[in-house]
Amino acid sequence: MRTALVRRALLTASGASLALLATACGPSDGAGAEQDAKPSAAAPSPSPTPEAKALTAAELEKLTLADGDVRDVKIAKAGADDVAKAAEVTTDKPECTALAQAGGLAPVGAAVTTTERIGVGKPSDPADPMSVSATSVQLASYDGKGAEEALASLKAAGQACGGGFTTTAKGEKTTVKSVTPSAVTAGDEAAAWTIATEDEGEALNSQMVAFRKGNNLVVVHTVRFDAKPPSAQAFIDAQVKKLG
Repeated sequence: MRTALVRRALLTASGASLALLATACGPSDGAGAEQDAKPSAAAPSPSPTPEAKALTAAELEKLTLADGDVRDVKIAKAGADDVAKAAEVTTDKPECTALAQAGGLAPVGAAVTTTERIGVGKPSDPADPMSVSATSVQLASYDGKGAEEALASLKAAGQACGGGFTTTAKGEKTTVKSVTPSAVTAGDEAAAWTIATEDEGEALNSQMVAFRKGNNLVVVHTVRFDAKPPSAQAFIDAQVKKLG
């Protein structure tokens, strides 16, 4: 997750927006942004056909997470500083490009339409602004089998880049120390990784989850700023529900 996004999340958690976070509402099923990861049950559907068409921007917007979809999380549209274009993301290892793009909120593969949201969780300790998590969610729609191909590229990058890599997004450099696969079930097919990074000298751990539903691809990336393990599960569950 890029430095600008992390800084903004901390400012949100420690500033006047804390009152909004404290009153953020969400589903009544008890799912929380900081629960331990649990697999999401989903019945697989057929792969997209070559003739499948991407959703329009208006159609995709209706399926995008909104404030109130995740309990105790304030969700807002990502700012221009948070979202990179594919050409604005570079790495020292070309085989890691897909992961680097996902981490920079750049579209992976040949996405036709995308939406991006940022969710900031309620601090578990109101006196400690570091006891908070921030999550980016990108929903992308593709023509044909583009979503399958994009997810395949992320899986390949996850396998090839376990030892880490260096990436620059919109001029901001991040050192990825390690990429470790983790188990996840969501949508029609999914992959997940625990990612250890060093950003401007600060060590952070995050969880990235990518899953496909038809010809749409979701990338959820959650980072915590304290010692607790990050979990993207509440966002996964909410987005699966939204996609239907």
